[in-house]
Amino acid sequence: MSSDLHLMSRAGKTFFFASWWLDRRTRADAGCAYRFCRMVDDIADCPEQGVNRDESLHAIEAAVVGADTRDPIVSSIVPLMERFSEIRAPFADIVRSCREDTSTLVINNEADLVRYAHGVAGNVGLIMYPMLGGLVADGRQYAADLGIAMQLTNIARDVIEDRARGRVYLPRTWLHGSDPLRMPDEQLLSDTSIVEAVRRVLGLADDLYTRGLSGLHYLAPKNRFAIRVAARCYAAIGERVIRNGALVSTRAVVPLSRKVALALRMRVSAASDGRQTVRTR
Repeated sequence: MSSDLHLMSRAGKTFFFASWWLDRRTRADAGCAYRFCRMVDDIADCPEQGVNRDESLHAIEAAVVGADTRDPIVSSIVPLMERFSEIRAPFADIVRSCREDTSTLVINNEADLVRYAHGVAGNVGLIMYPMLGGLVADGRQYAADLGIAMQLTNIARDVIEDRARGRVYLPRTWLHGSDPLRMPDEQLLSDTSIVEAVRRVLGLADDLYTRGLSGLHYLAPKNRFAIRVAARCYAAIGERVIRNGALVSTRAVVPLSRKVALALRMRVSAASDGRQTVRTR
């Protein structure tokens, strides 16, 4: 297993699981893109001691724009950008969005929320789109929608973790005065406004999963099932975020057994749909 895929297997278990349905070349490309995004995210969240977060991300962004192989983080994605020229801008946008994601970032409303999620994750969908065989410009928004949906799932799941880093991504206008930064964990988990705001984030994510999956036909047929698996397994995280009217106190995860069950169900459904199509011809 390559180092890129090894990293994905540890830090992005759902993506790693879904990647088994990709061909070897596409899987390697996805692993390379994932590693870059993970490294940028780590610098944004917890830079090494003595490293200036903003300067580091600004330098990476410039290296992406210039396809600078001398940059140790950017060098690995330069071959990808040479093969898929349209992904350079989304890579740069991800770095820029991570640089702007600080404790001073304010999410006031749904538009701010979607804008933020597009910056850090919708662009991941735009990066993956041509790698997965997407050739038509009309399909790009569907790919971005899936990325945004997954980020919204992250936001709903990570309210406590984000608060520990001084971040609140739930829109202020949805919180009705509740401030996650100023209340203990136990109160936060059961605060009515916060729980309802998380429900709204998950509802928005569900709408975007549905819309994004409706555009799978823009991808190469061989890659569609992998993306359906990734989306369905990631959406299943959202089903575990709220229990008995409160946020769960531990990080919501979908166990491997559940992912396998979801994938098998989708495979059986796809096979049944295929048989039905043959009968009606």
